[in-house]
Amino acid sequence: MGREASGRVVAQEYLPATAEDTVHLQLPHGTPVLHVLRLRGLDGEPVLLERTVYADWISPGVESIEPDCPSVTQRLLDDTGLVFAYGEHVIDAVAAGARDAELLGVRRTSPLLRVRRVTTTREGRPVEWSDDRYRPDAVSFSVHNSTGNNALARKTAE
Repeated sequence: MGREASGRVVAQEYLPATAEDTVHLQLPHGTPVLHVLRLRGLDGEPVLLERTVYADWISPGVESIEPDCPSVTQRLLDDTGLVFAYGEHVIDAVAAGARDAELLGVRRTSPLLRVRRVTTTREGRPVEWSDDRYRPDAVSFSVHNSTGNNALARKTAE
């Protein structure tokens, strides 16, 4: 989009898979999974905070990537041949908590665009799930649908 992307790992640790992790990643409860908090930027400005949980089978590959790598997805493709083939995204709005506000440079309780996603391989094997929070002035999403192919689903708020 004509802008320079950047990324920086803020925190990274292995934790036992929670009930939510087991559902999204199709792993046994307690399996060690890699949790990564990553700040993304455009042209040097913070625009996105990613809270991503990686499946145990790809975690070592993610862990070895340098903390300031601009694209984990591209690096995994280059290093391992992994293709993030499919993703399911749920988009809503949330208020910025204290940590989100500090890292994104917005006021606490400011609205953030939240995208929760699960990404899989071509075979349907879950790679990651993430809770991403965007500053509202940073990005917009466009959805194209038609009567012949309408992938858009509306759900009630949780």
